[in-house]
Amino acid sequence: MSTKPPRKRIQAMVQGRGGSERVVLPLALGAAAQISARPLDEFFTDPTQLANGLLELQRALGSEGVVVALGEGFERASGETLDLASLDQPGTRLAAALEATRRLRATLGDSAALLAGLSGPATLAQQFNTDLASAGAAFGTLVKAFCEAGIDILLCLDSAPAADAEVWQDALKTAGNIARFHRALPLCVAPDGPFPAPLALDLDAPVPLAAGVIVTAGRVPDDASIETLRQWVATVTAA
Repeated sequence: MSTKPPRKRIQAMVQGRGGSERVVLPLALGAAAQISARPLDEFFTDPTQLANGLLELQRALGSEGVVVALGEGFERASGETLDLASLDQPGTRLAAALEATRRLRATLGDSAALLAGLSGPATLAQQFNTDLASAGAAFGTLVKAFCEAGIDILLCLDSAPAADAEVWQDALKTAGNIARFHRALPLCVAPDGPFPAPLALDLDAPVPLAAGVIVTAGRVPDDASIETLRQWVATVTAA
């Protein structure tokens, strides 16, 4: 078991020295609202509630990281258009996630890794009915904003490449370079991406694993049992 704090383990992976390193965190975001006892819409758009709830969830689970964003259209900072000129518009999920990331980074330091799951270029192009090049540029803008806020892991949530695989790959490579510049680790759930996928385990079938970035297979339901999540973390980290 590594003696490095989780953030340092991720940085070692970025530098190619993370062969035996491991960071475990479930892809749980809305479950934190259970602890805060807040409606989901209010929870996701209030940076104070979001940061506090995610911190309480991390402590309750004993996980080595915190998920600060998980796509699902939260990138709609400016309504139906892909206009990200102002990412910190008050009252949006995007602005709340960025501010919560800054606060968690300041609070947790190196003791936990922060993961942002962002809709990739292919998903953004579909969501906003725009061309892939514009979606790729917007994805890069989002990645830069979250890296500057303090994330350690970028998870591209495109489940499959876009029709124009070359443009899609180029957009992800650019985003990956931005992430690595900020010492963040780029990952992608699509099997044909330019960087690897995390190791994913079902919530109801965890097994001890000794190395890699290990997450749940897909987003954890918002109403998932906190105890089930805690047991998942404990089992996976038993190696």
